[in-house]
This record gives sequence, C-alpha cells and structure tokens, in this order.
Amino acid sequence: MAGTHVRQVRLGDHLCLPFTNDEEQREIVSAYIADGIRHGERVLYFADRTEPAAIDGWLSHKGVDGALAVARGQLTVRSARGAEFDAATVVTGIHGEMRQARLDGYQGLRWTGEMSWALGSSELARYESGIAATVSTAGDVAAICQYDERLFDSDSVNGLVAFHTSVVRIDPLHDGRRLRVVPTFNPRGLKVIGTVDDGTVDGLIEALSEAFRWPDVVLHLDVAELEFIDVAGVRAIVRLAGRLGDKRRLQIDHLKPTLRKVMAIVGWDRAPGLRFGSAPARNDDLDEEVGSA
Repeated sequence: MAGTHVRQVRLGDHLCLPFTNDEEQREIVSAYIADGIRHGERVLYFADRTEPAAIDGWLSHKGVDGALAVARGQLTVRSARGAEFDAATVVTGIHGEMRQARLDGYQGLRWTGEMSWALGSSELARYESGIAATVSTAGDVAAICQYDERLFDSDSVNGLVAFHTSVVRIDPLHDGRRLRVVPTFNPRGLKVIGTVDDGTVDGLIEALSEAFRWPDVVLHLDVAELEFIDVAGVRAIVRLAGRLGDKRRLQIDHLKPTLRKVMAIVGWDRAPGLRFGSAPARNDDLDEEVGSA
C-alpha cells in the first residue's frame, strides 16, 4: 500500500500509522495535529499509553501552543484507558463530533487514537470497519489509527492496514525532483534517494544539518537508493560529519563497494565523525558513479 505523507492528509482520509518507536510516533502525530490546528480544524486525540500532558510538549516543537488550543476547544485529549473508554461509542460519536466542530466554526475534524487499548480485543476488526465507514460517509473527518508494532505482531498489523486507505509516512526533509531525503527512525537517521550533485547537494546539506540537531549519538545515513553522488556531495558529507564533535558519529550504511573503495583511496574513510556500517545486501556492480566536482 502506498504511503501518504503527513502534509498530504486531507479530510476524508482514514490512515494507519504502524510505528516502531516513540520518536516516530511523536514526529508523525505531532505534525498531523499541528497541521490540523493551522488549517482551522478541530482535533480529537484518544490517548492510551501517552500521558495527555505530553501532547503540549510535542506540539511546542512544531511551533504550536497546545495548551492554548486546548483552552479554546480546538484540541481535545481524551483517555482511551479502562472502563471510561467505549469503542462503539467512539465510532457512533464521530458524526456528532463533526457536526459540533462545524457549529463551532471549524473546517472539519481530525481524529487520532492510540490503539493499544485494543490488545486482545475481539471487537477490533468491527471497530476499524466502523471507523472506515464513518470517515468515508462523513467527509468532514480525517482519522489516523496508531499501532505500536512493539505490542501488535506484524501479521495483525498487516491485516489491520487493509481497513485503511493508506499508511501515513513522515514528511521528507527534502523532496525534489531528483533527490529525496527522508527521516528514518529504526535506526535514527536519513535515507537518501536519487542523485547528489551540484544541483541537489544543498538539499542534502540542509537535511543533514537538521538531523544533526537530534540528540542521537549515532546518526545513520542510508544510501541504498543513492543513484549518483559527485565529489562535491561526498565532501559535503565529510565536512558535516566533522562538525559532530568527539562523541557523535555519522554512520553511512549500504554504501556500495566501489564508492567505499574510492573513499578509502582518498582517505575520506578515516575522516573525523564518520564511520561505515553494512554493505548492500546485493553485491552487484556500482549503479552510482562518483563524478568530478
């Protein structure tokens, strides 16, 4: 199933978020909520494992005052824990929530819920079917169902994805015609897709500079889908890695053997702050080439 970037979410979407760690959940969900608030939509969050007070902290990193949104009624965080949460009531109540959002002057309703409450529940498939039908008929609702893959087995998650129109994905840090740079969360870092040359290297530099603000000791640069990189691109990576300091590293993963050999010849494999991880799974000939600067 093709993915939908967070910024592409629109009213009428029913999306699935399978996530593998807290950073991935926080980044995607906070972007979804922040976009809804900026678009003049009301946001309803059903929290289970996340403490409601944490949502304000998530939003502050997106430049949104979550406490203010709560105070004026644009953001509501409710519990999905225990007896006070009733799945059937949530499904039937979305139409009423949507109508109230319109009466209050909002453009529509964004809903999202942590699905950990459903572990072991026999009603989960019925619940998801109800949400799907409600969102598709209401038209004024967007919904994201959050599944922690550390709790749900992969077969269950794959089956539940089928109830949704798409899987929601993190927005790329750079998304050009020839180069896309996407955050990764397991491991934490960036995936580089396409071509790095004089025309695109600035996009890579901006994405790496943003990633270097993250607190992780080791940041991974996945180049498995890198098609071409010139010398200027390699130099940019080496220079930026050198700025990480003594205790942090940029690890390049899936670097094809010919490029690794070129970097070793010129001594870039010994550059400060840089190290190399796994090679590509397939040992085929180098698709990318190293061009001249």
